[in-house]
Amino acid sequence: MCPGNRISEIFPENWRGLENSLQTLILADNTLSSLPPDAFSNLPNLETLDMSGNDLLGFDPSTFHNGPARLSSLFLADNQLTSIPYQQVSVLRLLRTLDLSGNMISHLHSATSEPEQPGVQLSLDTLRLDYNQIQYLPPGSFQHFDILNRTFLDGNPLFMVEADAFRDARIRELSLRDCGVTALSPGAFSGLEPSLQLLDLAGNNLTVLPNHLFHDFDFLRTLYLAENRVAGVNPGDALNGFQYSLYRLDLSGRQMGVTALHDLRRIRNLRSIILSKLPQNQIGPDDFVEFGVDLEEIKIQESNLKTLKNHAFKHVRGLKRLDLSENNIKQVEPDAFLEVTGLSCGMKGYITVGHSLTFLRVAHGFSSSVSSVPSESLKPLVNLQYLDLSNNRLSSMPETSFHFLRKLRILELQDNQLDQVHKGTFQGGIHSSLEKLYLSYNNLNSINTHTFVDLSSLERLHLDDNRITRVERRAFMNMDRLKHLDLRGNKIHSISDEAFQNLPELQTLDLAYNELKGFDFAAMDQVGVLASFRLNMSHNRMQSLEVNVSSLSGREGGLFHSNIKVLDLSHNNVSWIARGYLRPLEISVTHLYLGNNALQNATREVFGNMPHLQWLDLSGNSISELDFDVFRNTRRLQVVRFDRNLLTDIPSELFRSLSSLRVVDLSSNRLRNLPDGLFMDEGMESLRVSHNQLGRVPASCLGTSAAATLVEMDLSHNLIASLQGSEMFTRLRSLSRLDLSSNKITRIDDGTFSPLNRLAHLDLSHNQGMLVENKGRAFKGLEDSLLYLGLANCSMGSVPELPLHGLRSLDLSHNYFPDMPLEMTVNMTSLRRLDLSYNELSTVPMVAQSLPQLRELSLAGNPITSLTNTTMIGGAQRLKELDIRQLPLNFFETGAFSKMTSLRTLHLSPFKGVRHFNIPQVILSNSGLRQLHVE
Repeated sequence: MCPGNRISEIFPENWRGLENSLQTLILADNTLSSLPPDAFSNLPNLETLDMSGNDLLGFDPSTFHNGPARLSSLFLADNQLTSIPYQQVSVLRLLRTLDLSGNMISHLHSATSEPEQPGVQLSLDTLRLDYNQIQYLPPGSFQHFDILNRTFLDGNPLFMVEADAFRDARIRELSLRDCGVTALSPGAFSGLEPSLQLLDLAGNNLTVLPNHLFHDFDFLRTLYLAENRVAGVNPGDALNGFQYSLYRLDLSGRQMGVTALHDLRRIRNLRSIILSKLPQNQIGPDDFVEFGVDLEEIKIQESNLKTLKNHAFKHVRGLKRLDLSENNIKQVEPDAFLEVTGLSCGMKGYITVGHSLTFLRVAHGFSSSVSSVPSESLKPLVNLQYLDLSNNRLSSMPETSFHFLRKLRILELQDNQLDQVHKGTFQGGIHSSLEKLYLSYNNLNSINTHTFVDLSSLERLHLDDNRITRVERRAFMNMDRLKHLDLRGNKIHSISDEAFQNLPELQTLDLAYNELKGFDFAAMDQVGVLASFRLNMSHNRMQSLEVNVSSLSGREGGLFHSNIKVLDLSHNNVSWIARGYLRPLEISVTHLYLGNNALQNATREVFGNMPHLQWLDLSGNSISELDFDVFRNTRRLQVVRFDRNLLTDIPSELFRSLSSLRVVDLSSNRLRNLPDGLFMDEGMESLRVSHNQLGRVPASCLGTSAAATLVEMDLSHNLIASLQGSEMFTRLRSLSRLDLSSNKITRIDDGTFSPLNRLAHLDLSHNQGMLVENKGRAFKGLEDSLLYLGLANCSMGSVPELPLHGLRSLDLSHNYFPDMPLEMTVNMTSLRRLDLSYNELSTVPMVAQSLPQLRELSLAGNPITSLTNTTMIGGAQRLKELDIRQLPLNFFETGAFSKMTSLRTLHLSPFKGVRHFNIPQVILSNSGLRQLHVE
């Protein structure tokens, strides 16, 4: 897989060694503009080829002439193809999926793209032509296709579909969503009668359906007409052709006309109805008289329904899914879901639609006058598995609201005004199948004892963003499968002992954004013992973490042990942690986050006995002092963050026992130096000491073993004035990233970085007045490795010689260059990104046209006054991103960007000095443009 690697060319020899094994090749999101002959012919087993998101305008007719013979899926979406490549793909006999979406195809036929052999037809499972520029489908548009099981034309600006446009194309599923179609001729889909099973016309501008549009469509099963403007659909006319075949019908949409339910009864085999406009504001038993027994789904949304009458669904006994969202229901009569049936003995009995209904959604469906869960009406739904009553104004929930819903698996009650969950509302003996419960964004103010207990299948419980102030003892108890408990964003200030009890599989307990001033680990008993348990208490009001007696002793008097693996106490105001406070989790915790607090020191008593701790974050505190043995028995640390503190000194033995240490961040402190031998063990990967007061590169702080493995060193924003030759870097043989920006460096001598033969990223920006040796020797040794070089804002008046043929990105912004020497292109043939913004360039430099791999160019803020049709030629035509903001232009030729077919992102300004500057006209030819930023 090679997506997003900026590959601009490929050759058949690129696949050497993969000939007999490669089955899937992903080249998506690169910069390919063409394909050579036989590009993939030596890959006989290739089945899937993805070249989406490139700049392909077309490709050689013989690209697939000799294979790959087994290719079944070809993805060419989001390129700039202007025609269907029949000639290229007609030889791929096993091709089943062809994705051409998001291109510039305007016609299905072109004199240059016809099949190589006349009469050859393609048979595909899926053809995607959505979001192209097709405006017109003439007769015979699909003559080069035999079988097209699934065809997508969504998002094309279609204004006309001629009769016989789909003639002889055996299409089973046809999608024409969001095409802006205003009218259809009676014969628009003629020829598809024997094959069409699904037709999607949603999101168009249809106002009428011709009476015989679907005549003889005996196999059509699904018809989507949602979000059109059809005044009314009369099944006796427009839908008469498939009254015995149609299964699914969607007539929803705010601008759709009124459709009476009884008008749909003639469609005898309907399984799913979706509507928005009814002639009445209630649903009663007569509305579904004579409907077929196969009806399984009803959606009536945005219809201003106000009443569900008794026995409303007695004639649809097989109903499984009912959605009445976005209505204004004021009353659900008690027997709405009951069916009255006379028994043989002459008495009346009750049989419920609940024997079939498994899904009920009334999200934002009740009137504001409905304040209580309609529990009496819900009682008959004994087989209901999913219930959504979210986004209403329900304020009360009787204890027995869901006691008859024993099969319930998912219950959504979020975005209401519920102020209490009564004990016994959810019971293990009743709700043994409940898996997910959503009570977020209500007005709950407390969680009392045994509120959530013995729910054996519950996995997710959301109580976030309520007004909960306290959690009582045993509020959450005996839920063996609970994995996520969310109490985030409440007002909790009190949690009782054993509030969380016997939750063995709990993975996440989120208490962030509450008002906790402390936390007693004894609140959790047998929590997370079978999981990697994370406790989040960030963004509370903790100031000091005091030891609780209950935390130091278990119920039998022994030491209490928590099972917390990840503890987040960041973003509080903790200034003091008592000795022993963290003792309950010392043997379990692996990640400890205490960033953004007010701690002043770090001591052995708090952090010195955590044998499994791997990640410690103490960033953003006020720490000015560290015990030399703060990590005495905490020896498995891999990541340590002390950044954004007040440290002036680091004890020389601080990290001596940490043999697994990989990442240390000491940035944004007040350090003037680092002690010699601070890091001794191998495995060290990243050292960040930016924003301090270092006067020299602290190379001696790394022992031989640590220096040999270091990959990243950030020394930016210090006071380093000299690099003193190359000896300081001799032991950093693995260093890949070095940031020396914003220092006081005045000179880069010959061969300064020569020992760093793996260095890929070097930033020397913002060292004002820095002199760079001008004969190319300053960066000697980096010719093969360096990918990024930052020389921004270094007060340079001329570009130094940079013999870096592997360089990919060069930042020369905010200097004083009046021109760019053309010779630099010889040494930087791989350059892809060049930032020349805010210099003294008066014209676009020739280097922009001469760098063959250049894809991103910034010229913003230069004194360039004109752009002509010949400015952006040569290599500049292949740019994907161009920044020309803040130029004092007085002349702009309209076709200046017309040859930049690969341009995806353009940053520009209104250019008030250019008369009649018209941005739409300027970018008219840039069909590949995806992002336009006007400043």
